[in-house]
Amino acid sequence: MRCRSYLIIGALFVLLCLVAPSRAAEPHQSNMQQGGSHEGMVGGERKRGMRESIMWTRFPRLKVMMGGEGGERKQVKLMPKNIAPSKVDAYSNDVNAASMSRQLPYDLISATLDKPATGGFHWISAREVQADKELVASTVYYMSEHGSKDPTAMFMLQKNALEIIPQPFPREHSRYRANEDWHFLVRFNSKPLAQQKVMLETQNGSKAEFMSDVKGIVTVHFPSDFKSADTQVGMTARSGDRRQSSEFVLATELVEAGKTYLIGFNSNYGPDAFSNRSLALGLGFTFLGMLGATPLLRNRKADKKGAVKVAPTISAETNQKDA
Repeated sequence: MRCRSYLIIGALFVLLCLVAPSRAAEPHQSNMQQGGSHEGMVGGERKRGMRESIMWTRFPRLKVMMGGEGGERKQVKLMPKNIAPSKVDAYSNDVNAASMSRQLPYDLISATLDKPATGGFHWISAREVQADKELVASTVYYMSEHGSKDPTAMFMLQKNALEIIPQPFPREHSRYRANEDWHFLVRFNSKPLAQQKVMLETQNGSKAEFMSDVKGIVTVHFPSDFKSADTQVGMTARSGDRRQSSEFVLATELVEAGKTYLIGFNSNYGPDAFSNRSLALGLGFTFLGMLGATPLLRNRKADKKGAVKVAPTISAETNQKDA
């Protein structure tokens, strides 16, 4: 009975090892861009400058930050990188709303994301147009749940000539993770691009290339390039969120009618969902193995004691017969 109790306790321990890291790794969707890559603008300029001094990609992207302090209302700032757009646009997931597409306040350094009537997913796009070139940076930002709609129609709505569209975008309680495959649609003027090269670059230093299929779908494998929590300097989620998070950008380039189009889509990704479970699982199964071996050790000791007690009795009977 005691051994059975030990085994039950051990099983519960392993179950806790499986569940606890899993719950800790389950982020709310708002952390895809809302919490994961926010940086305090006040008092954090020097640190951000040090991080941004390392140019990890040349592709267009939108850096999401937080502004405001004290009693002021927090503001979401979007800073274009590797692109000089004339404007920054936002698209609501409510495609039937009058303010579905709107131009954000932009001072040529950063754009301020207003507080829309509906929450949910919002697509942000910045475009730079030259005589023979068009550059676009795009990302997705998640607001509150209030009034949110299914974002599929918003994602599929044409916003630029050349586009990279998540198929699908991670939803609630999910996000991009290392060692996972995610699909993206590459299209030009709303038509899928087959055999189109898409490049992936991560803030952790990884680079990879992928090719779209006949339907314009490219399967992107996110690399397992996270270091330990102690050495992942400058890439850990901020604003009180201790989960590791890093940025990535997907980009593709197309030359059409003498004009070059370059699109970048950036977001965040996290470590492998099982990366934090390995140690806990190892300890749990070791504990179970020790408990499972306990009955065998006890039986072995009992057999040895029985052999010691029987040996003198046999010896005495043998001596009487000899006498």
